[in-house]
Amino acid sequence: MARLTEQDWLDHGLKTLATQGVGALKAAKMAEKLGVSRGSFYWHFEDMRAFETRLLDRWQELTTDETIREMESEQREAERLPGLMIRALVERPDLDRAIRVWAEIDAKARAKLRKVDALRIGYLCNLLVASGLAEDQALHRARFIYAASLGDAAIAPDASPPFTTAQIRELAELVSRPGS
Repeated sequence: MARLTEQDWLDHGLKTLATQGVGALKAAKMAEKLGVSRGSFYWHFEDMRAFETRLLDRWQELTTDETIREMESEQREAERLPGLMIRALVERPDLDRAIRVWAEIDAKARAKLRKVDALRIGYLCNLLVASGLAEDQALHRARFIYAASLGDAAIAPDASPPFTTAQIRELAELVSRPGS
């Protein structure tokens, strides 16, 4: 097998976290699953704490920073809010749920989660301000949209039908309308 890169370890760590939870983030377990020695892990990371820090950074990059960059570069301004809401309400990320569980027991994960939540709400707020809302009104609506997406992700997929794209576009129009 080819030598694993730091990125290989981080990708495997995110997959492990999403499917098995934080308790499965053990160098020996992951090395065994990847068919390599623990030495490969320690070649890239000083210790498990360093790995966890990089893992949290990678999660932020993939789920927040990259999404914002894509919205800004690929979407027309009028499509950014519905596009973001479609992503948030259609994709039910197991990884985000696993991060939230981890944050309940770990200060480092909790601090990263707070930072990511603030970035996401801030971006939503900016989109709403761009649609014509006053900043204080936009912030309240951004928090509501974000809280709704988290709540929707907590509902079992078979408990209710998922939102359709048309329904999400209608909701985006409603929450971005000044005076409503």
